[in-house]
Amino acid sequence: MSFFEKLVSGIESVVEQALGINLLDMIVQILATLILVLIVKKFFWGRITEFLEKRKAYMEKELTEAEKTNSEAFELKKTREKELKEIREKSKNYFENAKQRGKDEESRIINHAKREADTIITNAQKEIESEQKKAKETLQKEIVSIASLMAEKVIRKKVDASDFQDLTIEDIESSEEL
Repeated sequence: MSFFEKLVSGIESVVEQALGINLLDMIVQILATLILVLIVKKFFWGRITEFLEKRKAYMEKELTEAEKTNSEAFELKKTREKELKEIREKSKNYFENAKQRGKDEESRIINHAKREADTIITNAQKEIESEQKKAKETLQKEIVSIASLMAEKVIRKKVDASDFQDLTIEDIESSEEL
C-alpha cells in the first residue's frame, strides 16, 4: 500500500468513527450538493435574486411611504393642536365679551331703574307739595268760613266772607311764621 492509500484509509477510519458515516457516502453527498448548487445557480439564481431585489425595493418604498405618512400625520396633528388652541382662545374671548356685555347691560338697567326711581320720587314730591298746597288752601277756606260763622254768631249779623277772609289769612300767615 502506498502512502496515499494509507492516508485515505486513515481518514476514512477517522471520519467513520467521528461521524459514523462512510467516506464514500460523504463524498457522494458533497458532490450531490455541489451539483445541486450549480443547477440552482444556473437555472434559479437569477429569479431568486430578482425576487429578492423586488422585495427589497417594495419594502423600501413601503418604508418611505410610512415615513411620509407619519410626517404628514405629525404635521396634521400640529395643525389641529394649533386650531384647537385658537378655538379655545376665541371661546375664551367670546365668554369674556359676553360677560362684559352682561355687566354693561346690568349697569344700564340699574342706571335706568335709578333714573325712573328718581323721576317717581320727584313726581311724588311735586304731588305731595301740590296736595299740601291744596290742603293748605282748603284749610284756609275752611278757617275763613268757620271764622265768619263765629263772627256772625258773635255779632249776630251776617259778615261778608271776603272782608273777613283778608283778616283771617293775615292771622294764619302770622301764626305759621311763629
